[in-house]
Amino acid sequence: MSAIFENYWGVDISKFWLDIALDNQVFRVNQSEIAIEEFLSQHSINVCNTLVTLESTGGYEQLAVECFSKKGFKVHIAHPTKVKSFARAKGSLAKTDIIDARLLKEYGRFVDPSEIRDLPSKTARELNSLGARLAQLKEMHHQESCRLGTAREQFTKRSIDTLLNAIKAEIKEIEKEMLKSINSAEELKSKYNLLQTMNGVGPTLALTLVSSVPELGVVNKKEIAALIGVAPITNQSGQRIGRASTRYGRNGVRKILYMGALAACRHNKKFKEIYMKLIAAGKPKKVAIVAVMRKMLVILNAMIMKKTAFTVDI
Repeated sequence: MSAIFENYWGVDISKFWLDIALDNQVFRVNQSEIAIEEFLSQHSINVCNTLVTLESTGGYEQLAVECFSKKGFKVHIAHPTKVKSFARAKGSLAKTDIIDARLLKEYGRFVDPSEIRDLPSKTARELNSLGARLAQLKEMHHQESCRLGTAREQFTKRSIDTLLNAIKAEIKEIEKEMLKSINSAEELKSKYNLLQTMNGVGPTLALTLVSSVPELGVVNKKEIAALIGVAPITNQSGQRIGRASTRYGRNGVRKILYMGALAACRHNKKFKEIYMKLIAAGKPKKVAIVAVMRKMLVILNAMIMKKTAFTVDI
């Protein structure tokens, strides 16, 4: 249980407003910079000893995070699944904005201090947003490419080709902007270059990891594997021993990492040996590749943490 803060606030995020729980009250504030700053100016408090807890809501939380951070508050963005489990454990079945704000306040008291980390820089947050947009565009490109394969009418084909060309152009622009952001920040630039010292990690995978995994080099090897979804989850109950499997995690990152693992199995001596050893032991090919993905991720995490280039001895 967290015991390092004197005050705890819970903030439920909606598209048009925030519900902020502090002390025994819940205040509704418009989702605008002016309204949030006005509220904060009216509630003076020792911000250094206050934890503000809110949920990740697909982007609606970004303004609140920036406003609270700018004022000096410690902000924890909680994973919705963990908050939901916490609510069930407390026996809280009802759901309203006010109830959720109070629940987040209590979750802030409960959360382990090790989970409360410094937020990424503004550049890193912008890069993450660009990375999310890039993933959307690539998914759209894949969908249109599939449609082109089944199209028969010339007009339909031309329409799809036009859209594909537009998406390709936009992908290039997004990638160019992402590289510009990386090169403008020495820490991100160093991370991007270090990642590519490993055979199997090309510009695409490095760009994905830098933009979508800010935790790389910050968390330990078990956490990073679980975060991406390449850690096997045990499935046992009583005398039944089920097959462990990987699930959850960041699917978009996992897809790119999978392609990197395929390249590493061919061109990286260390990972080729791991892969061949697992195949010789009778493991299915996909299981062996996932094991390589996990090993790559763990080593990349250590490389960033120690700020060292890849060697076969890591």
